Amino acid sequence: MKQLERSFWEITKRFFEPAKYLPWLYIKAFIFYGSWAVKGIIHVLFLKEIIGALELGNELLFFQIVGWYIAYILLQEFLDYAMKFWGWLGFSEILQKKIDEIYVPQFIELDNSELEKLGTGKVVSIIKTGSRMWITLTNDIFNQGSQVIVTVLFTTVMIGSIEIEYAFWFFAIYILVHILWYYLNIKLLQYRNERRDAGHDHTRQMVKIIMSKFEVLQSNRVQEEKRVLEKYSLIAHMANHRMTPYIHYFFRIPGLFLSFFRLWALVYLWQLLFQGQIDFATIVWVSGAFILMDKSIDSSLELFKNVPRDVGDLEKFWDIFDTIPKIRGYHRGKIFQYSKGNIEIQDIAYGYTKKLNVFCWFSLHISGWKVTALVGQSWGGKSTLAKLISGYIRADKGDILIDGQALKKTSLKSYYQHIGYLTQEPSVFDGTVLENLTYAIDTPPSPQPSPLRGEGAISSPSPTKEKGVGDEGLHQILKLAKCEFIYDLPNGLETEIWERGVRLSGWQRQRLAIAKIMLKDPKIIILDEPTSALDSFSEEQITKAMQNLFKGRTVIVIAHRLQTVKHADDIILLENGQVKERGTHKELVKLKGQYAKMLELQSGF
Repeated sequence: MKQLERSFWEITKRFFEPAKYLPWLYIKAFIFYGSWAVKGIIHVLFLKEIIGALELGNELLFFQIVGWYIAYILLQEFLDYAMKFWGWLGFSEILQKKIDEIYVPQFIELDNSELEKLGTGKVVSIIKTGSRMWITLTNDIFNQGSQVIVTVLFTTVMIGSIEIEYAFWFFAIYILVHILWYYLNIKLLQYRNERRDAGHDHTRQMVKIIMSKFEVLQSNRVQEEKRVLEKYSLIAHMANHRMTPYIHYFFRIPGLFLSFFRLWALVYLWQLLFQGQIDFATIVWVSGAFILMDKSIDSSLELFKNVPRDVGDLEKFWDIFDTIPKIRGYHRGKIFQYSKGNIEIQDIAYGYTKKLNVFCWFSLHISGWKVTALVGQSWGGKSTLAKLISGYIRADKGDILIDGQALKKTSLKSYYQHIGYLTQEPSVFDGTVLENLTYAIDTPPSPQPSPLRGEGAISSPSPTKEKGVGDEGLHQILKLAKCEFIYDLPNGLETEIWERGVRLSGWQRQRLAIAKIMLKDPKIIILDEPTSALDSFSEEQITKAMQNLFKGRTVIVIAHRLQTVKHADDIILLENGQVKERGTHKELVKLKGQYAKMLELQSGF
């Protein structure tokens, strides 16, 4: 993934992109945080009036001002409570929702080959961090930025009311200090980027360990994996170490200029007080204003320190969407029209890298309404061919025709409606059995008590207009898919199966995936090693369930276990991206070639 160079204005425009859709939310946030900044100034002004009344010795005026001050404090508490509900409450959630609305559909349409090359762990880390930083940074800019703007303007006006020349010098020094901060931060940003990249790599490594925990254990690679984590932690530590001098200069030197200016201003004001040109109340409120100024300087430092760091994470997030191309032809192209499911592969070439070519000028015809099996040794191109036929990835050269319609000219969105894809790791997600089953149905049915096993034993859906699946239809599909085990789950269809279906066994997940495909009712079905992780009994049950699924469809089955494909209409043996043998089971046995040798090596066949 490339890292793009963006100008300040490009970053600013992209950063405030959600404001186009949520203008009132941004206005409310500015008002809310601005009111917090103004609150401190009002306290200082009340303090000035109270000190002025004490200097005059006017007891009545003193208690009047104190009374108004108490009333303001009570009013401010009420306003703070109201403003939190009106301007702040839900800001992050609403902004997150809008970011999801903009970018989740874009992510779904990104090219799958490029995402796989980038790596799941790294993608998860970048998207999670970037999305979080976008929201955090927006809050910080409104919060700290409003304090800086309000306080600087107030302090400038306050100094200008005493001496206009000093107001000019104060504002000029403040701008120069920020310019100095900017250049110090450029060097600081280099080390922050190193630390950020190390953090992403650390997250990717941690995802690898979590996802492959059992393999790490059985391979005794715990120490090796830990050393990789330690390496990334050390890189982050060294980046922090190199940043330390710049952080010191960043915080101390610019603040030193403002400290000398503040001291200079106070000495000058004390001289005016001794000369009788100002009163003691002015000294008090100027001092209070400088205290607020110190807070605004801290806010400025935080912004200057955090914004470039957080924008770096945010740019990584944007880079995914700006550099990775979209799936070509997802929305555009002719609407796919299914007839018989005939598949014609014409002179395709495909490689994951320039040096790793899987297919080169490869052609193949697969007949519709038949079961075609792809067999052979690993790395022969079987799974890649399945991904190409399904439209998950696109050939570098050549094309694939389905019922005479070239995939490169066809809307993949319309084509996917006719595809059912089942892998050895079936697609199940954190949710209920019902939610998993009806995921591909446009209008998921609402659960109703099952009439088959008694009240509350299982839930079934009401009819859906799109699929025409009613209570009896669902139970028939569950029966065909050998999914009767659902009746014995604690809450039937409403049973939560957790992330990746961990509450179900491997064969249960496979059967659930088959039922899910039956509910979708696709015309072209691709099964990639659907029984590789199952025992012999479960494999037999799954095979029976799949026979029910195959009727009247074009089916492509990838298998290492030849038991599952011996009844296929056509068996194709792939090796190094080429067809080595082809025929029925009996024909290939008589041929006594590679297929026959594979049979001899597999016991119980």
